[in-house]
Formats: sequence, structure tokens, C-alpha cells
Amino acid sequence: MQVQQLPIYQFLEGSGKSFIIPVYQRDYAWTRINCQKLWDDLVDLKNNKRIDHFLGTLVTIGSGFEEYTVIDGQQRLTTTSILLIALHTFLKNKENKTEEEKILSEQVLDFLINKYSSEQDKRIRLKPNKQDKEYFEKLFTNGNVENANSNVVSNYNFFYEKINSEILSTKEVFDSFKKLKIVLIDLIRGQDDPQLIFESLNATGVKLKEDDKIRNFVLMDLEPVKQEKMYKEYWSNIEKLTGDVAEFVRNYLLFKLKTWVKKDDVYEVFKKFSLDTFNKDKEKILKDLLYFAQIYGWFVQINNHPDPLVNKQLNRLNKLEFTVSHPYLLDVFNDLKENILTEQIVKEILTTIESYAFRKILVDNTTQGLNKLFITLSKEIKKEKTWKEEYLGILNFILLEKTVSQRFPNNEEFENALVTKEVYRLQAKNRNFLLESLENYQSAYPVNVDELTVEHIMPQTLTKEWKNKLGEEWQEIHKKYLHTLGNLSLTAKNTELSNNTFEVKQQIDFQTSRLKLNFKLDGLANWNEEKIIERAKDLIKNAKDIWPFPKTKYSKPIHEEQKFDLTSEDSFSGSKPSRLYIEDDEKGTELKTWRDLLTNACKFLHNFSPTQFSEIQNSQEFRWYFDTKKPLRHPLEFMQDKFVEGNISANGVILFLSKICERINYPAENISFSIKNAKE
Repeated sequence: MQVQQLPIYQFLEGSGKSFIIPVYQRDYAWTRINCQKLWDDLVDLKNNKRIDHFLGTLVTIGSGFEEYTVIDGQQRLTTTSILLIALHTFLKNKENKTEEEKILSEQVLDFLINKYSSEQDKRIRLKPNKQDKEYFEKLFTNGNVENANSNVVSNYNFFYEKINSEILSTKEVFDSFKKLKIVLIDLIRGQDDPQLIFESLNATGVKLKEDDKIRNFVLMDLEPVKQEKMYKEYWSNIEKLTGDVAEFVRNYLLFKLKTWVKKDDVYEVFKKFSLDTFNKDKEKILKDLLYFAQIYGWFVQINNHPDPLVNKQLNRLNKLEFTVSHPYLLDVFNDLKENILTEQIVKEILTTIESYAFRKILVDNTTQGLNKLFITLSKEIKKEKTWKEEYLGILNFILLEKTVSQRFPNNEEFENALVTKEVYRLQAKNRNFLLESLENYQSAYPVNVDELTVEHIMPQTLTKEWKNKLGEEWQEIHKKYLHTLGNLSLTAKNTELSNNTFEVKQQIDFQTSRLKLNFKLDGLANWNEEKIIERAKDLIKNAKDIWPFPKTKYSKPIHEEQKFDLTSEDSFSGSKPSRLYIEDDEKGTELKTWRDLLTNACKFLHNFSPTQFSEIQNSQEFRWYFDTKKPLRHPLEFMQDKFVEGNISANGVILFLSKICERINYPAENISFSIKNAKE
């Protein structure tokens, strides 16, 4: 075995060399996301004047000095070759080339072909497997292959477009390519065990966590003295303030970038963000992280906010575990620190956010689907010219304009849930939050609810006495109201009360109880359906004060579209799409029907990964949607001679496209759309 670090161009160059991808290797599968990362690395090499970039490891079995069988690293080797083909073709097609560009074109070609080979099959150095080989070879003859079901062609087009954009000159692309380094592990056939080497390189041992990677990235290349200083001064404090550094950094990135970041992508996104924003100034990165870690510590209640009332409200949000609001609240408290917002306004903001969260929990049973709302909420607010003067009004206006899964439940929905919903079956934290809030509302002496238990006034198991008291419809009343708010209270004597009659419960607890929730229970003659509803409606008066429905005088003449994406769990039955937005396209594509959305999205996803899309078309799961062996009921042409079934409902289209995204590993949240007349 020979192991050496070298630039990849040195591995590629040399008369007579060829690189074979074995037939057992999977098809070439890198997509535009991987290519974008490689392109970003090339740009970074030039912009930051870096001397090299580690591309990865290549494991080969050499046959003499000419033929190498690639057993690991085929994806990066193939991608690098595709980049060079795109560069060579661009130079070849360019009119009025300079002498330097003519020379460069020939230099690039030297890495791709053996010019003086008498055998045609050995002329092209890289030999991909299966159908990849056919498409790869066509790039040398045609320079482009239309409508090919191949990632080879798709990624070639990606690099060609990047080179054509002139972000880097052709010379700069080539110079950056020459700085790409690999670790080459060349095995000796008959002596080394390729499988053992491969398994060692791809072992599923203990992986670094995202926070470990972030820490290493920030501190690793510093001199020992500075490294220790930075760790003690910044990093250790960031850890203490946040509890979970990776989750904090994720929220920090959501706040900074105003775009979705997956948990598994935190390190990669942070690394790019910090290089783009702070260049290589590690202390600036750490200072900024520490500044926002101090704010984040208030949210997760590791530290108390200096204002007791603000801290109390943050504590309540923390009890609800309404973490989706953290990116937005980072912006709010940053504005507070910079004296743009006052503490009084922040208190009112927190009241609105809590009301929104708890009403969603009670009415909709969930706060899912609100992630993206709170990522961009501050951006929406600050688009308005008068946001500093009318912050609360604009916030309330925006929340009241939201529809479907993001709507703010109104008073009618809230009241109905408090009367009829089985709140006892809510998650314990939410049920206790409701009862604790009602018990301690405007109380000078708050009660520690943790020391109490929930009491069903009408018990879970009815005795003969209870059935007689409830009357002939006792079964229906018990089923309908047992777990509702009107029938629930708090007590320290749960075992004593048990299934006793209402009169006995009054004597044991209700007549002597100091709990507000038990007031008025001592004076009642009986407990029935009417009294349960009356008590619920009485408690609702306080609930509407604790969790108020927002009001605003702010208005806009033009209603802005609300966007949804392919991860949405909403129902779109009866609606029509308005525009389709893919990735960073802010203008979007006009749509008239859901079929328009289907064909446009299919075309994009096909071009993103033609190889995988073609596999999906032929798979058992998706054949019904693409099957060409029998006529489709409503065939829709999304590309030339490529059809998809159009007889799908609106919700079916969203589910279908999200499944395709999942299969080709494309972020479904990057494809969004607006709908007409969305507001309910």
C-alpha cells in the first residue's frame, strides 16, 4: 500500500493513464448540491488566496503505472473530470480566443484524454460504469446531450453555466482546480485487502457531533496560547449559556440567514456563513456567538432576564417548549439591546407570541408548520417603512393575515375548544400550563401547581349515586364532558376525593379549599351538564384575558401572497395555485392549475438529478404516475417525450412531489408556491 498527499492534477496527468470505475460501484449520483459545494470551494480558493483545498480520499488498485481501478472516491473523481470537460468545451466554443486561452484548452484536455493512444477505447482516461460511460463519452463529442436521464450531463451543464457566468475567469477556474488536493491510497493487488481498507475508511464509528465540529472549526487552527484564551473567554461561556450549542447555533443561523437549516447541516452552513460574514476572523465569530448566546440563555432559562416580568413571560414560553419562536425572538431582543424596542413593547410581543402558541396547541393540537413563519417574521415586519414606530400593530397585522396552518385561532374557536375539548388528554405540560395559568391569574400569591394533582369533579368511574344524580343521559354526559375544562380542577387530596359523590367532595376539599379554581364549587347543590358548561364559560373569561386575540389598526392596501412549500401538511382542496418559487427565485412562475405546478416541478426535479429521476419513473412505487407501457389517464408532458399522470388532486400533487424530493435527496422546502384566495 502506498499513501501520499498530492494535487489531484498530478494524479490525473501522465501519458497512458486510465481510471476504471468497477461495475459493482453504484451509478454516478452526485447532484447539483454537491457540485455547488465544489464550485464554492473553487471560488473560495481564488477569493481568499488559499494555497490548497482538501478534496477527499481516493482508493485505487494500480495495475503497473497506467491503469487504476477506483474502489473509493469515484464520485469526486468523476465530478472533477466533468468540471474539466465543461472548461475545455467552453474554451473550445469561445470565439476570438487569446493565445493563452488556446494553450489553456490544450492543457485541460491533457488531463482528460491520452492524445497519442492508438486504441480509441483507451483514449478517454476515465471509464465510468454502466450507462454513465455512454453519457460521459458523448460529452467529448457533442459537448452537450439534450434531455439525458443522467447526472453526468446535468452536472456538466451546471459547471458550464457557472464558467459561462464569468464569476471566475477560465484561468482562475483552472488555477483553483490545480489547488485541489487528495490523499491517494494505492493498493497492491494480491497483497492489500481492498474491502478491509474500504470498510475502515467508511466505518460507522463514533461520529463528531455538530457542536464538536463547530468548536474544532473555530479553534483548531489557532496557536495554542490564543486557542486557550479564546476557549476560556468565549467558547466555554457559550456552552454554559446555551446548554445545547448545536441547537443554539442552528437558531442563530435561522435568525441570521432567514432560511431553513436542517439539524444535520448546521456545521456545514455555519462554516460557510462564518467564512462569508467574518472571513477568517475567529474572534469576531466568537464575539457574535457569545452576544447572542447571552440572549438565547434567557429563552432556555439558563439565565434570568434582568426584568422580572420579561423573565416571567420567557419562562412561560419555555414551559410551552415553543422553541420555533427562538429565531424571531433573537431579533426582538437584539432590537431591545440596541434600544430600538422598549421593554414594554417586548412584553406585549411576548404576550402575543404566547397567545398564538397556546391557542394553536388548544385549537389545532399542534404548533407544527410554524417554523418558517418565525424564521422570516422579523423580515416581514421590517419590510414596512414604519416598523420602528408601529412594531406591535404590524406584528399583529401579519399574524392575523396568516391562513390555513398558520392562522391565529379566533375567540370563537378558542372558546369552543375550552368548552368541548378533552383538555385532560393534552400533553401533561400543556394541560398543567392551562390550569396553572387560570389558577394564578391576577393572584398576589401564586400557587405551586407541581405539588397538586388534576381532579375530575365528575369522576372517571361513576358510582350508582353519580349516575342517579346525572339522570337518564348520564352515559352521554360522562362521555362528552369528563375530560373537559369545566369538569377539571386541582387538589392536594386526590386519593381522598376519589369517586365520592359531589357532596362528599365538597365536604372533604371544595368548602375549605383556597384554590381559585375551586371557588363557587362549595355553594352548588349538585353537579351536572349545565353546571359543567357554566363553569367552563366562567373560566373562559379569564382565559381570553390571559391569551388575548390581537388587535391592530395597521392595514395594507394590497394583500401579500402567503407561501407554502412541499413540506406543508395543509389541505389545498378547492384552492388554486398562483405562483411557483424554486430555490432563490423571488419572481416565481405564474400558475393557473395544480397541473402547471406538477409539470414545472417535475421538470426541475428531473434536471436536478436525471439519473435518480429516471430510476423513480421505472420503480414499482411510481410506475403508475409515469408508466409508458399503458396509456396514462391524463398524460402531462413535463419535458420532451416525458409524461406524468395529471389526474391527481391538489393534495396528491404536493405529496407526490415531496416523495420525489425525498427519493432524490432534494430539500422539499426549497420548492414553494402561493395560492389564490387562501384566506379562510
